[in-house]
Amino acid sequence: MTEKSKKLITASLSFILGVAVGGTSVFIAKKYGSHEQTVPSAKTVDMVSAADYDAVYKKMNEFKHNVWESITSWADGYANSGAKSTGTDFVYESAASDEYSKTNVQVEGVDEADTVKTDGKFIYIIKSNYDESEKMLKTEIKTVDIRNGEPARLKSISIDGFKTYEMYLSEGRIIVIGTENTEKDSVKAVIYDISNPDSPKKIQECTQSGVYSESRLIGGKLYIISNYYIETDNIKKYSPKTYVPALECKNYNGTVKPDSICFYNECSSPEYTVLSAYDIKDGSLVSTQSVLGGSYTVYASTENIITSSYPTNGKIQITRFSANGGNIELAASGELNGELLNQFSIDEYKEHFRFVLTSQSSKYSGNSLVILDKDLKETGAIKNIAEGERVYSVRFMGDTAYFVTFRQVDPLFSADVSDPTEPKIIGSLKIPGFSNYLFPFGDGKLFGIGQNADEKTGRTTGMKISMFDISDPANVTECAKTDLNAPYSEALSNHKATLTDSNKNLIGFPAYGGANNTVYYIFSFEDGKFVKKAEVDLPYINSGCRGLYANGNFYIAAPDKIYYSPLSELDNFKSSELK
Repeated sequence: MTEKSKKLITASLSFILGVAVGGTSVFIAKKYGSHEQTVPSAKTVDMVSAADYDAVYKKMNEFKHNVWESITSWADGYANSGAKSTGTDFVYESAASDEYSKTNVQVEGVDEADTVKTDGKFIYIIKSNYDESEKMLKTEIKTVDIRNGEPARLKSISIDGFKTYEMYLSEGRIIVIGTENTEKDSVKAVIYDISNPDSPKKIQECTQSGVYSESRLIGGKLYIISNYYIETDNIKKYSPKTYVPALECKNYNGTVKPDSICFYNECSSPEYTVLSAYDIKDGSLVSTQSVLGGSYTVYASTENIITSSYPTNGKIQITRFSANGGNIELAASGELNGELLNQFSIDEYKEHFRFVLTSQSSKYSGNSLVILDKDLKETGAIKNIAEGERVYSVRFMGDTAYFVTFRQVDPLFSADVSDPTEPKIIGSLKIPGFSNYLFPFGDGKLFGIGQNADEKTGRTTGMKISMFDISDPANVTECAKTDLNAPYSEALSNHKATLTDSNKNLIGFPAYGGANNTVYYIFSFEDGKFVKKAEVDLPYINSGCRGLYANGNFYIAAPDKIYYSPLSELDNFKSSELK
C-alpha cells in the first residue's frame, strides 16, 4: 500500500470517527469557566533549523518506516479530539469606502482572496469548470464594466488546464490562485496587468509545491500557504527535489534552500507548511519558509502570520511568522491543548495572541480562551467554559471577545480580555440555535448569522439572523431575530459570502431557497428590527455568488449572470447574461 493510499484511508477513517465523536456527545453545560492552572493550556516548543539537505533527508527518513504508525496515531488523536470539519484592532464592517464595497475580511489592511472582486468601476468574476469535450480544467475571469451603472461585458481572462480557487484585485493587478491539471501537487498564482481591463496582459506565474491552504495580500505582497506531503518511499538522499518543496517564479526556480527549512522534533506526518511572499508588481519572490508540520488554520495581521496544525492527541502545533514587507521569519513555535474552529479563533492585539479552543475526548468536552505573548508563552487563560459543548463562532473586538458554544441552546459568551494575564467571562446569553459567524455592525451592535435549533434535541431547523446589543458587554441581549425559509447558506461556512455594512445599513448573503435554486437576501436594520429589502431568486444552486455595491447600485454577481438594482429601490432587480 502506498503512502498516499494510507493517508487517504486514514483521512476517511478520521472523518468518520470525528463525526461519531461529535454526534454522540450528551453532556450538558455545567459552568462558564475557571482560572485553574493545574494543567497549562499552552507551552513553547523548540524547532530545529536544517543545517543542510542531509539534515532534512535524515528527518524525512525517520518517517520512511514509521509514517503509517505516525499517521494512524494522528488519526486516533484527531478522532478523540472530536475535530470537525486584528493585528491592530477589529474591523467594524467590510466596506472601507462609501463608493464601493470590498471583500468581508477579518483584519483591516489584510486582504483575503475571493471569487468576486471589484474596484468600483469593474467587477471580476471567476468561472472555473471541467470541459468534458477537451478533458481539461478551464478558468475564465469575466470582466464587467459598471462605470455607467448597467453591466457591460468586456474581454475575459482565459486559462486552460487550470482550476481557479480565488483571486485578488489590487494596484492594477489581478492575481488568480489555483492549480494546474497535473498529477503533481502545486499551487500557482498567475499575475495579470489590468491597467486596460479590456486587454489584460499576463506578467508572471508563481508556483510552489503543495496543496493550496490559504493566502493573504498585505501591502502589495502576496503570501501563499500550501501543504506539501512527501511520499517517503520515493525519497532519494542525493536528490533534494524528492523530499524538499520547490518554487518557480520570476527570480527563483528550484528547491528551497535548507536554511529556510525548519521542523518540530515531534512531527506526526511528513508534511510541510510552505509559506512564500511574492511581489505582485512583477511576480518576484521576496522570501520563503518551510516548516515540517502541516497548517490547516491560518490567521494573518499586518505584521504576523499564525499557522496551526490538525490536532494530534488533543493538541495543535502553532507557529508564528513575522511578515514585514514580505520578509518572512520564523518567530516562535508552540503547542496548545484543543482545536481551533477557524481563523476567527485567533486574534492579535497589543502584542499578544488570543485563541479560543475546544477540547473533546471520551472523558471531557469543553472550551478555553488562552492568551499568549509574542514568544507564544501563556500569560492568561480561562478554562472549562461550557462543558459538554463546542465552539461555533468567535469574534474578538478589542478588549472584548465574543464566542458562541452550542449543544442544545446557544450561549453567547462575552469575555473581558483587556488584561492578558487575567481574562474573565463577564456575561452570557442563552437562546435557541447558534450563530456560525459574528460580524460587528456599527457602534454597540453585533450581527449573527446561523441556524435555529430545537431546544430539546439540538437538531437544526433552518437559518436565522440575529442582532445583538453589545453596548454593555457584560449584559448582551438579542435585540432582533428573523427566521429564514432556507436550510443552508454558503455564508454559514464562508464569511466572505456575507456583505455587512452599517454605514450603508446593508446586510446581504445567499441561501438555498428550495429545489435547485439560490436566493440572495438583502436586509437593513431599522428601528430595532430587520427589514427585508430584497429576496432575489437565482434560478440554480450557486455557492459562488457575491453581493456588492458600487456607485449607487447593488450587484449580485454569479458566474453566468449579474443582477443589479439602484440602492434606492432594491425591490427592482434586473439581470444581464454573462455567458
